[in-house]
Amino acid sequence: MTYETDTKNAYRNETKANAYKNQYIQGFKWARFTMWKQKLIVKDFLSLCNFIEQDKVLDAPCGAGYIGDLLSNLDAQIIASDISMEMMMLAEDEYEGANFQGFLQSDITSMPVNNDAFKCSIILALMHRLPNEIRKEVLTEIIRITSQYVIVSYSIESIAQKLKQRVLSVFHKSYLAAPSSIDMDEILSEFEGFGLKIKKQKRIIKFLSAKVVFLLEKA
Repeated sequence: MTYETDTKNAYRNETKANAYKNQYIQGFKWARFTMWKQKLIVKDFLSLCNFIEQDKVLDAPCGAGYIGDLLSNLDAQIIASDISMEMMMLAEDEYEGANFQGFLQSDITSMPVNNDAFKCSIILALMHRLPNEIRKEVLTEIIRITSQYVIVSYSIESIAQKLKQRVLSVFHKSYLAAPSSIDMDEILSEFEGFGLKIKKQKRIIKFLSAKVVFLLEKA
């Protein structure tokens, strides 16, 4: 996997963007189920942030608008951002609330916004696709533009997950594991180093999924 080809520029075409959206809107798929569970966790975490109308929330990368309906119900202004115009075109109808302020095409490692512009930034389904140095660039930028809360998902590396991946790769030939899952101790150390405190964390599905969602607060 290369960051430029398989992550940064992977969804800058209609076919790939549509395939991404279809995985959580069509049929009975593991990805659809886990993304639904993740959405419930994000909804819970958002309820703890005590937003008011003047607050701003960033959804980046917004993808095809997977949590657009959740954000449309918040007492806060919403901005959705992605590097892919193709993804944002698919997301146009997902942010239906009057609180939606529009889309921003941008690389998440360098965003054209002021320091502390957002009370909360939401980063889902990204960190497991990033090499270490890019992941740290993302965290540095998110901390710069966020005044208080960060909701972020990670894929956790463990012996149990490695075993599951090996079994699935045998019986499900199209199965693709998270390309850059991370040891929990490394994640916790990273949070501490960036001045982020865990307010709440929850695994999407215990034992069966490597994905964990964190609600973090700037120290």
